[in-house]
Amino acid sequence: MYFDMARNLGVRLTLTAQTGGDTWSQGSGSLSGLPDTYANAVTPPGAGGAGPAFPPPYAFGSDYNHYTSYTEQYLFNIQRQVGSDWAFELGYLGSESHHLYGFQNTNEAPPGIGNVITRLPFADYGVIQWVADGMNAHYNALSFQATRHFSQGMSVIGNYTWSKSLDDSSGIRVQNYDELFPQNSYCVRCDYGLSSFDVEQRWITSVLYDLPVGKGKTLNISNPFLNAIIGGWEMGGTWTLQSGLPQVLTIGGKDNSGTNEGGDRPQYLGGSIYAPNKSASDWLNRAAFAVAPPGQFGDFGRNVAITPGIADLDAELHKSFIMPYNEHHMLTLRFEGFNVLNHPAFGAPAGSILSGAPVSGAASNAARLGFGVISGLLPTIPMRQLQLGIKYEF
Repeated sequence: MYFDMARNLGVRLTLTAQTGGDTWSQGSGSLSGLPDTYANAVTPPGAGGAGPAFPPPYAFGSDYNHYTSYTEQYLFNIQRQVGSDWAFELGYLGSESHHLYGFQNTNEAPPGIGNVITRLPFADYGVIQWVADGMNAHYNALSFQATRHFSQGMSVIGNYTWSKSLDDSSGIRVQNYDELFPQNSYCVRCDYGLSSFDVEQRWITSVLYDLPVGKGKTLNISNPFLNAIIGGWEMGGTWTLQSGLPQVLTIGGKDNSGTNEGGDRPQYLGGSIYAPNKSASDWLNRAAFAVAPPGQFGDFGRNVAITPGIADLDAELHKSFIMPYNEHHMLTLRFEGFNVLNHPAFGAPAGSILSGAPVSGAASNAARLGFGVISGLLPTIPMRQLQLGIKYEF
């Protein structure tokens, strides 16, 4: 076990942690009972002063006898060529992974009501972040691909994937809309659910088309000047449709279970978890959730909710000009458009049921008005962007 000294330097006194004797409190000036090894660079003031409030140390630990993570994969593909231009492929890909790394809090108290300090395994500490290696994952996918080799001025490749990825933990860093720790560190298996990167359905198609305009093409242009300007253009595009990502729903860090963890999830009351008419202002159903009774974990699973999907079209038009004074010099013009249809790619809705103001007349443990509201877009897919590029090669 070890400390992150940058976070804990000079901080060994707390308002709550038992230090082998008396509990130091603000203004008491009482330091009796503190072991000499707790030398503190910040000396608390004497009686009658306002002492600083130091949080319990956040500790880090890792098993020195880690197992090596491993993955087993299995796949089956069928390919078929139809005519001289088209090829089709149908395939299945599966995998299972074991001894994956993930975090646990080894200083988590059992759920309960009352003073959590009395239930902590190590009362002198706050969170003890433990790197565990007992996590597992499973992936299954069915895919279909159609390819048209470049002929008659056109090439096409389209791919559809229907998949599901499940695990106990998706990594030792927060990914997408997942949580860093399991809700219950004593039951990692209880967090088995969709991986934070799971995308159930994804369809992507790319097309490259040589416009039939120019010398020797369908729309023949014999004039050399006009052909240099109008002929020889190519256009392409990529169309992407994708379902959303899994999201963990919470109660906003409130330690309702009394475990000193703060990763509690809501209680599921039944019905659809989504609003009847999903929109950016109302994505999730407030009536389906509430805060669990005090001293209990919420029963809603990890990564059950799904964020909005993606519909994106990127396109481009380009042409290369051979310079008349030197055939080894070439000028390329390129017009590009990203998210050409200007379709908004919404981010995740507010995942805490205690977001925003309370609903008038509702119970104190009911979901609030801000829950399920989408307030932003994905930074990776902005609204429509157009650009012009010029490249000179020699």
